Amino acid sequence: MERSAFVRSLITTVGVTQIGHVLPALAAIDEAAVGREVFAKLREDGDLLFDSPFYEHLNEIGSVISETVKARYPYPMRYYVVRGDSANAFAVPGGNIYINEPLLRMAKNKDELAGVLAHETGHMVLHHVAQRMAALQKKSTAAQIGSILAQIVLGPLAGAAIDYGSQFAVAGTDAAQSRHIEAAADEEGARIMAATGQFNPWGMVWFFQIMTEAYGPGQNFWLRDHPIDEARIADLEHQFKANPEIYGKYKDTQQKDVAYW
Repeated sequence: MERSAFVRSLITTVGVTQIGHVLPALAAIDEAAVGREVFAKLREDGDLLFDSPFYEHLNEIGSVISETVKARYPYPMRYYVVRGDSANAFAVPGGNIYINEPLLRMAKNKDELAGVLAHETGHMVLHHVAQRMAALQKKSTAAQIGSILAQIVLGPLAGAAIDYGSQFAVAGTDAAQSRHIEAAADEEGARIMAATGQFNPWGMVWFFQIMTEAYGPGQNFWLRDHPIDEARIADLEHQFKANPEIYGKYKDTQQKDVAYW
């Protein structure tokens, strides 16, 4: 996609989106409206791929995860394939999660792809993006709120580096907040995977390992400005060990070396 043009469109989108009292706890960000606007822009720019062969796997796994969390989020979860050069996935308020084909090619089995979708779904059910937008909306401008969406879509460093033609670039402190949020989404994603009863939470670890092997630690959009990959893996391993009642039946079976699509 044309990155800078798309970022400008996101800023405009948030500027015109109606801010209603849909979720009082989230300072009244209208998640559904933001999601519709971003979806419309992606479709208009031709970045949505409706005929991708990866939908077979995406829909199979996404439907299970969506069903697992449906009581926890007011909008249905939908998973879409988008264009992209470097493996990436992102969640936009309103229930839409986008995954590009380079990332889908890297996930060799159901558990690995489920780890990606569960992580992004974790962002959604925890309202991470909406909370950050709401916090900025209280004290800032639409441009700063738009920069949050830019980070989600482009990767945190890419979003921060875009020249918006204004003083509203994301500060380094926001990158630190991003790392905290990503760690929370990892933890929640692992719980979601276990709750499905169908996917091994170790798939999230295996996919981090694959991404690190391919790009180096934190060098891909999906991992950039997130906690260092080794730390994320160590945190997940600690989570599994500390909660045997949830994760005890799941094993690190090295399925990352097995393709079973």
